[in-house]
Amino acid sequence: MNMRIEKLKEEHERNENKIAYLQAKNKKLAEKIRQLENDDIIGAVRNSGVTIDELLRLLGKTDAAPNTKTDLEEIDDEI
Repeated sequence: MNMRIEKLKEEHERNENKIAYLQAKNKKLAEKIRQLENDDIIGAVRNSGVTIDELLRLLGKTDAAPNTKTDLEEIDDEI
């Protein structure tokens, strides 16, 4: 086979390996960034002294707020 073709195929394969490695590395970095951002958000919320209900109301998520007291009462009723 033509040596130039062989060299280009080898370079192509090396590049694909590098790309796969860098994509995996970027995925891990994105996960670390997201975790650190989540930690910052949680810390800020805890330091503000806002309750869960107040936070959900502030975020406009009042319909999605779990009613933990009712949930616990249901569990007690089942026992």
